[in-house]
Amino acid sequence: MSMPNMVGVPLSMLDPKFLHTNSTSHTWPFSAIAELIDNAYDPDVMAKQLWIDWTRIKGFDCLTFQDNGKGMTKKGMHKMLSFGFSDKQAVGGHAPVGMYGNGFKSSSMRLGKDAIIFSKIWDTMSVGLLSQSYLESIQAEHVVVPIVTIRHDGQSSVEDAASLQDILKHSPFNTEKELLTELTAITSISSTGTRIIIWNLRRVANGETEFDLSTNRYDIRIPEDACETHKNQNITQSVPEIIYSLRAYCSILYLKPHMQIIIRGEKVKMQLISKSLALTRKDQYKPVFLKERIPITFGYNIKNKDEYGMMMYRNNRLIKAFERVGCQRKVGFRGVGVIGVIECNFLKPTHNKQDFDDTDGYRKTMNNLAVKLEEYWEEIRHKRKGCQIPTEYIPKHPDQNWVQCDHCQRWRRLPDGIDSSLLPDEWFCYMNPDPQYRSCQTEEEPEDSEDEQQCDPKPFKRQKKMSKKQEKKDQQQMSAPALPLPATPLSCSEWGRPAEGAPTGRSSESFTHPSCSGQNLSNDTMLMDYEDHVSTSPERVKQDAVGVSSSDTENMDLAARSVPMIPAFSQGSIKQKETQGETRTGETCENGGAGNGPQSPMLEVQQQPDGLQETYKEQVNQLQQELEEMKRKCENLQELEKSMEDMVIENSSLSYQCEQLKRELEQLRTNGGTGMPSPGEEAQNNVNISSQEETCRKLRNLRQRIGRLLVTFVPTLDLEEINLDSDVMDKILDEVLDEVTEV
Repeated sequence: MSMPNMVGVPLSMLDPKFLHTNSTSHTWPFSAIAELIDNAYDPDVMAKQLWIDWTRIKGFDCLTFQDNGKGMTKKGMHKMLSFGFSDKQAVGGHAPVGMYGNGFKSSSMRLGKDAIIFSKIWDTMSVGLLSQSYLESIQAEHVVVPIVTIRHDGQSSVEDAASLQDILKHSPFNTEKELLTELTAITSISSTGTRIIIWNLRRVANGETEFDLSTNRYDIRIPEDACETHKNQNITQSVPEIIYSLRAYCSILYLKPHMQIIIRGEKVKMQLISKSLALTRKDQYKPVFLKERIPITFGYNIKNKDEYGMMMYRNNRLIKAFERVGCQRKVGFRGVGVIGVIECNFLKPTHNKQDFDDTDGYRKTMNNLAVKLEEYWEEIRHKRKGCQIPTEYIPKHPDQNWVQCDHCQRWRRLPDGIDSSLLPDEWFCYMNPDPQYRSCQTEEEPEDSEDEQQCDPKPFKRQKKMSKKQEKKDQQQMSAPALPLPATPLSCSEWGRPAEGAPTGRSSESFTHPSCSGQNLSNDTMLMDYEDHVSTSPERVKQDAVGVSSSDTENMDLAARSVPMIPAFSQGSIKQKETQGETRTGETCENGGAGNGPQSPMLEVQQQPDGLQETYKEQVNQLQQELEEMKRKCENLQELEKSMEDMVIENSSLSYQCEQLKRELEQLRTNGGTGMPSPGEEAQNNVNISSQEETCRKLRNLRQRIGRLLVTFVPTLDLEEINLDSDVMDKILDEVLDEVTEV
C-alpha cells in the first residue's frame, strides 16, 4: 500500500470503517434526520420546501429527502462528502445550523449503509455515492466517493467514466436513463434542488426496519418499545410525542420556522413554540460572560400537561427538548405543565446537536433557568391564589394565534378570538383579516412590541422583598432598649391618690384606675398597666426623644398620673367591661371613695369625631352594596350552571337518538338496500323524527334562556345575530364560565 503524501509529508488516512464509527454519535434516529433537514434549511441552500418520504426501489426500502434549494456543483458535493469542510456563513440574519462539516456523513450512515445524492444547479447535474457496501466490495483502504457530472444533453465527461461505472454497478440505478429519471424528479418541482436516497436501512433484531410506517400513513414513527429507552432514569415521566413521531418533532424543530416540511405527502403544521403557550411571561437572563441579556419565555403547555421543561434552541434550531430543571426534577406538583423557551446562541452544541458541551457557562445557565422557572411558578400561583383547581389542570388557550403563509412562508398574527385549528389546510396572506399584512410582499410583523419585549413585573417577588424588609424592621424594633420603669411598682392606692401639688378640684374617685374597681391587683399587674401608660403617653415619648431634666421628668410623671387612662380593649372585652360596669353601679373602690366609679371604655370609644363616624358608615354601606352585587352574580352563575347541565342532558339525548337513527339506517342497507320499510318500522321512524324535532325545539328554547342570562354578563351580546341551531351559544357560555371561575 502506498502512503499518500504531500511534498514528502504523509497525509492522514481515513479507514472506511470510520463511516460506521462516526454514525454511532446518533443514538436516536430522528437526530440523524434532523441533520439532513438542517442541510436544506441552512443559508447556503435556503430551501423553501423539503419532502421526506419512504419508498421501495428494486426491492430496497428507501428513505428519500428532496428540497427545492440552490443545489450543488461537483466541487460542492465533493466537500459535502468529505470530512470537516464547512464554510457556511450567515446571510441576512439567517445563521447556519451546521458548523462541523460532519452532519451528512454521520446522519446518512446512521439511517442506512448506502446513500446516493442527485443535485441540479444551473444547466449541470451531479451524482455522488457514499456507500459502505461499495467500499466493502472493492476492499477499499480509504474512503472513496464516486462523483459524476451530467450535462443538460444527458452526457457525462470522459474523466468521470470510472465514477459513472461504479455508481451504475453499486446502486439501485443500473443505467444512465434511470439516473436521468431521478434527476428529472428534481426539475419537475423546481429548476434547482437536491435529492437524497438512502437504502439498506438499519434493521432491528426481528429483521424489520427501526421505523413504524403502518400506524400512521402520513408519519414516520418509532415503535413504542424503542421509545422506552428515552425516558429519564431519574424521573418517572411519560415519553413526549416528539420522541416517537417525526411529524411532531419537525413541528417544533425550529424556533421560528421558515421552511415547509412535507412528510409522506402531507404538510407538517409548524408551530411558533413561544407563541403557542398560555399564561406566558417574559423574563431575562444576563450571563456574566455576555454583555446582552437573553430573553426567556415561560408559559403552560396547552396540549399535554405531562410534557414540560425547558426548550433550548441555538441559532433557531432545537437542541434540548423538555429538559426539566429545578423544582420540575423533584417529586411534587411544582412546575408541572410549565414550558420555558430560550435561545442559547452563546453555548456550544455537541456535534450531534442533541446536547450542549458541559461547560461552566452551561451549568450556570441551567442553574439560573431553575431559579427563573420557580419565580414564574410562584408568580402564577400568587396571581391565581384562591382558585381551588391547580393551574395545570385548567383548560387553556394560547395567548396569541399565529399562522404561516403557504406561499411566502411568513408568519402572520391573527386577531384574538380566531381559532387557528379551524383554518383551512392551505392559508395565504390574502386571507389575513389585518389589511396591513394582507400581501406576501409585506415584511413579517414583529413578534413582540417594545412593551412586550420588556421583562414582565413580578409582584410576588416584590411582595416577598417587602415582607423581608418589614420583618427586619420588626426585629429591630423588638431589639430596641426598653423605656425606663419606676424602681417600685405602684400600688392600687397610689393610682387613686393625687400627687402632691396636683390640682384638687376633682374628687379622688376621678383618679381611680379602671382596673381597680372592686378588686386587689398584684404588683405584676400594676407594672404591666404602667408600661402600657408609658408606651402610649405622648409626653413620655417626647421626653425620651429630646431628653429633659430629672425634675421635669418627675413633674411630667405626676401630670400623667392625674389623667385617667383607658387601655386598649378588643370588641369582646369592651362588651364584658360594659356588663361589669352595670353590675358594679354604686360599688366603692379600694380607697373607699363612693363616686360613679370608672368611666366605661365604650363611652370613650364612642366619643369620636362626627366626620370619622360618617366615613366608617359610608365604607360599611359600600361594602354591603358590593356584597349584594356578588350575591346576585353568584345566583346568576348558579342558574347558568344549571342551564348548562340541562343543555348537556339534552345534547346527550339528541346524540343518542342520532346514533339510533344511524344504526337503523345501516340495518336497512344491510337487509335490502332499497327495500321499503314495513309499516311498523315506518311508524317507529316517524316517532323518532318527531322526538328529534321536539328535542331540537327544547334545545333552542334552552339556548334562548341562556342567552338572556348571558346578556347580564356580556351587555354587547346581540341575541338576534346568533343562530340557535349552532353551538355558538355553547361556546360563549363556556368562555363566560371560564372568566367567572377565574374571578
